[in-house]
Amino acid sequence: MRPPSSSLRSSFETAVALAVAALSWVAAVARTVTARAWNALLALAARFRSAARTGFDRGRRLFAGPIRELVTGPVRDALFGRRLSLSLLVLLLTVPLALGSAWWVGTNVGYGTLVELVSGTWDGTNPALGVFLAAAALVTLGAVSAGVNSGLLPTSVLVTAPVFGAALTRYGTTVETYGGTGVVSLPEAVAYAAFLGVTIGVPLALCGFLLGAGFRHVGLVLTDGAGPSRPADQA
Repeated sequence: MRPPSSSLRSSFETAVALAVAALSWVAAVARTVTARAWNALLALAARFRSAARTGFDRGRRLFAGPIRELVTGPVRDALFGRRLSLSLLVLLLTVPLALGSAWWVGTNVGYGTLVELVSGTWDGTNPALGVFLAAAALVTLGAVSAGVNSGLLPTSVLVTAPVFGAALTRYGTTVETYGGTGVVSLPEAVAYAAFLGVTIGVPLALCGFLLGAGFRHVGLVLTDGAGPSRPADQA
């Protein structure tokens, strides 16, 4: 027996109504969840912007205060010198120092003899007084530069220049290679001189810089201590 059509229609309408109600509830829940998630995201973004703004303001005040004074004051003086005009003069002196060192070694000593003197002094087999005197002169040069104007970079270039010039006399000499013997070209000589300038000149310059800075600090302390006493002390 087939059910009456009115009963089927009523069941179908009830199912459709339930489906529509379920879809409406799901849509409402989705809208609520989406709205809450969006509001939470906006609140998080606002907090992040506020924290970033606060951190930026604090960093700007910090860099505008102590750090800026440190970078533009002691750090700049230690690296480039207290007076840039003197630092520029020191850099200009490196050219005649390098050329003079190359001329003196090439004329009076020779590259081969220089290598023997330095090697014998380094390994202790044949120490040469001239090598010790040259190293002491370079350290003294760096100490004078650091004591007068500070500036680690110009002091390093100043001390490195004579080492570079002396090593540059390797140009045109015959040296042993893996394939036998060969004549040193100008690019090879320049690269070799730059390498020795860094490995030898920079440590000597650092020693001279520390000595010069230390002597200058001691001199300032002694000068301040020897100055006129304050009224409270005289009373």
